[in-house]
Order: sequence, then structure tokens, then C-alpha cells
Amino acid sequence: MVVDIDASRLLIYRAGELKNAGQSNTRETSIAKYYATEAAVRCANDAIQIHGGMGYSNEYPVERYMRDARVGTIYEGTSQIQKLIIAGFETGIRAFG
Repeated sequence: MVVDIDASRLLIYRAGELKNAGQSNTRETSIAKYYATEAAVRCANDAIQIHGGMGYSNEYPVERYMRDARVGTIYEGTSQIQKLIIAGFETGIRAFG
């Protein structure tokens, strides 16, 4: 979890620095959004696993973390859309016109 959080933070900082400098940042922003939201789902899933059967009860906040993390992969550009944007930069083949 620590590695995912740290990597997410650094990717977000990189995208933010480019944005603040007025440079092109679409690729880096897509990478940061994709990685950070998928990392949040992995971390929430690990937290539920650590709590065992109680991870699904509303006695602990981890069940809410999973719902909240999963929404991040759907709203404001799904993970699949982020992959298409990243792939377009890497291959030169654009999925969108």
C-alpha cells in the first residue's frame, strides 16, 4: 500500500509541475489518474483482506473505502479511457478524433 501511495503521489506531482509550468501534460495527467485510481482500488481491496470477514461490514470504514475507490476508476474518465489516451501518446495511434 505504501509503494502504491508513494508512486501515485509522485506521478500526480509530476503532472502538476508540468501544468503549473504551462507545458503539455495530458499524457502525464492520464498516467497519474490511471495509476492513482487503480492503486486506490488495490489498497482498499488489501484493507478489506486484512480485516477478513469484518471488512465487508459497516462496522469498519474499509467497506466504504472500496466503494469510494472504485468510483475513481469510473468518474472523470474511466481507466479504459485513460489507457486509450496513454496508448495514443506511446504509439501515435489515436483512438479519438
